[in-house]
Amino acid sequence: MPSSRPEPIPANTNQQQQQQRRRSFLDYGGANSFNNFASSYSRAQQYLGSSLIEQGGDYMDSLVANNGGAAVLSDQESQISGTSSTRSPARYIEFSPIPQDETSELLPVASRTSKRHSFSVITGNSTVAQTVFNSINTLIGIGMLSLPYGFKLSGWLCGTFLITASAILTNTTAKYLGSIQMKHPHLKSYSDIAFEYGGKNFSYFVTFFFVIDLFGASMTLILLFSDCFKTFFGNVVMLKTIIVTILFGLSFLPLHVLSILSFLGILGTLGIILTVFICGFINPESPGSLISPSPTMSLLPGNFMNFLFSLGLYTNIWGLHPVLPEYFLDITKPSKFPRAMNVSFFVTFVLDFAIGSSGYIMFGNLVQDSIIKSILGNEERYPKWVSLIFGLLMGILPISKLPLITKPIITSYENILGITKTYVKYDYSTNKMVEYYGPWRILCRFVFMVVLLSFALMFTSFGKLVSFLGSAICYTVCLTLPFLFYLKLNREEIGEAKSWFIKAGIIGSITCAVLGSYASIVMKIE
Repeated sequence: MPSSRPEPIPANTNQQQQQQRRRSFLDYGGANSFNNFASSYSRAQQYLGSSLIEQGGDYMDSLVANNGGAAVLSDQESQISGTSSTRSPARYIEFSPIPQDETSELLPVASRTSKRHSFSVITGNSTVAQTVFNSINTLIGIGMLSLPYGFKLSGWLCGTFLITASAILTNTTAKYLGSIQMKHPHLKSYSDIAFEYGGKNFSYFVTFFFVIDLFGASMTLILLFSDCFKTFFGNVVMLKTIIVTILFGLSFLPLHVLSILSFLGILGTLGIILTVFICGFINPESPGSLISPSPTMSLLPGNFMNFLFSLGLYTNIWGLHPVLPEYFLDITKPSKFPRAMNVSFFVTFVLDFAIGSSGYIMFGNLVQDSIIKSILGNEERYPKWVSLIFGLLMGILPISKLPLITKPIITSYENILGITKTYVKYDYSTNKMVEYYGPWRILCRFVFMVVLLSFALMFTSFGKLVSFLGSAICYTVCLTLPFLFYLKLNREEIGEAKSWFIKAGIIGSITCAVLGSYASIVMKIE
């Protein structure tokens, strides 16, 4: 009986078709063409939306059940990553490409017979410039809006020291993660590194921090949205309910659509930064002017609690590390990864320092925990279009970012509950098979949105939430854990002096995390 299996298309035919395709101006520029930049950006957004947290269910148990978590490295992965299956004692099987539709699982559930699974796509596609662009885009977030308040609490001298030290230290640990992957090429993600360091239970520990980080980031966007629009409507509860309701609908969009939607987040963030600077120059009198600085600025913190509170504000802006291993895999020349990190962190530092110092110059000790709140609170000093611009941008920003941030959390609990599958039925009106969500999946997402809204209603201070996430999460994920990983996994290349530096960094980051978290909880801000 003849087989119905379609004949494979010869490789040379595909090449001929590609050569015959008409080139557009978007293809010019070689590896750094606009099309390649767009492709690199899309992959980066997929990393953000799918690889920040580990799988649920019996995933971790399956790692231990299968040869202590080690499996066989496939020929496909060896060809992609340039590694050999005999290169490392701990060998891992091939990874699956990130799915492009909602019916595919972002974090597929592993059965008892499954092996170690990683979430990287084919590696070596992004140039250094593209990696820098993706890294800067990930680093520049809404946490920078609280930097002027950080300068208010810490003063010019301590504030400048803290933002500079945090940039240098997080840049160092970013390069440490790349160094770990150079030495251990079978490690594909932050979770892989955590598993290699401490096993199953430690991976659960890291997963917990990722979930809290993503959940907290979602609430900061909700709070920022309500803080901005309450000047127009006043009903904060209604505003938070509206944005969470929109998020519920957007949560059903496929990942590749969310990746495109997230590009609006870049435009929204850049628009906010530009508008803040414009406001500083169009207002000739303080407060709220860069031309006439506020006279009440201080050099040192008013008290020790203010200083501790500001620790998280300066660290929150460097939360790139959970996706750095994915960016390392995606760079064409891994040896240039340190240079890419140096450029990314330097550009981000300049931008963050500019927005933080400018906001503090504009409002001095009158600055609030978000520079947008300070500007909207003095809207009589600015043209009416300023409020409209901020309203438009703050409408775009959470809508573009929230679905991608909450996606890993939703996928994780759906994996744990075993409700990741969609249903298929035949539509006689269109003569097509139609996929739809089961009632349990819709109900669980509704419950998740209710939980998210409940927590968002409990928290009223944008600055306190940013400070807590920076202290409790970023010090741990961006400093403490990378220091620990590097000290153990790359100990052969660490000299005595460097070892003492790393140990001091571990002690210092843990201390700052504890004290900063305490201050963010107990301190009351206006």
